[in-house]
Amino acid sequence: MAESPAFTIDPVELGDIAEPKKLALEIHRQLRTQLGAVPLALPLAKIAEDVGIVGMKEFETNEFEGTLVISEGHGAIGLRKGMRSGRRNFTIGHEIGHFLIPSHRLAKVKFECSGADLKRSRSGGEKWDAIPPAQRIEIQANEFSAELLVPMPEFRTERRKLGKGADLAHLRTLAKRFDVSLEMMSGVYVRDVEDLAAIIISQDRVIRRIIPATDFPYMGLRSGSPVPEAAFTRTWVGKSHPGDVSDHKEVSTGTWLEKRGRVEAIFEQTMAQADGWATTLLTVEQAEEDDEDEDRNWNRR
Repeated sequence: MAESPAFTIDPVELGDIAEPKKLALEIHRQLRTQLGAVPLALPLAKIAEDVGIVGMKEFETNEFEGTLVISEGHGAIGLRKGMRSGRRNFTIGHEIGHFLIPSHRLAKVKFECSGADLKRSRSGGEKWDAIPPAQRIEIQANEFSAELLVPMPEFRTERRKLGKGADLAHLRTLAKRFDVSLEMMSGVYVRDVEDLAAIIISQDRVIRRIIPATDFPYMGLRSGSPVPEAAFTRTWVGKSHPGDVSDHKEVSTGTWLEKRGRVEAIFEQTMAQADGWATTLLTVEQAEEDDEDEDRNWNRR
């Protein structure tokens, strides 16, 4: 196994930064200054050591996914044994976030983070101040970890190498290159790819998570909803093997969308996974607004 490139993260440069994403960007800056680029698979153990985390240990437990204990200015991380590499990396990043974000260290010195904590995110209509403080802490640690693990300049370089257009094969390749989970990479991918896209994660034909681009048309679906009856995913996954990726198939716009709007066509691509899991990529083609539409919109504004 190749040795990690030599670098040192200076914690003093991180000391005055309060915003989680800016903390991650400062670590990236230091890595680029010393190495020329951020390594795609981050050497998290070395970063943790440099910022003051003196130990990392795995435990046979179902009580937490990750834990952090702070004592006398130093930290120690505990991890649930048996996690896949991508999930393990995100958990380590999450705990490093707790250690580095100043308001977290003022709030508590021991963190026990569950699987639910590692999935917390900001919802579009919810005001930040209305979210309970304990949940805000977990959201910020997740935002730090996501920003740290997938540096955008390096991500865009790697994505361009794979060609244009959204494709699940590209998504899988990028997740492997950055050593993160497919689910975490999905959020980065739909925000950056040229196509207007959404990712649907399901198990046994039940939707577990929906990850849409910001402007993706309204689907009217949520976690716990069944995969639509007319969806290509329903029939294809049962006839496939884990790892198989389908072609892009055009389906009726009403299959996935509650409100069609300007959507002229919707395409569905599916990847089969183990234990009944599947990842579905939806991409849409929209009609351009004509001059009359633009005039009416201008008048309304």
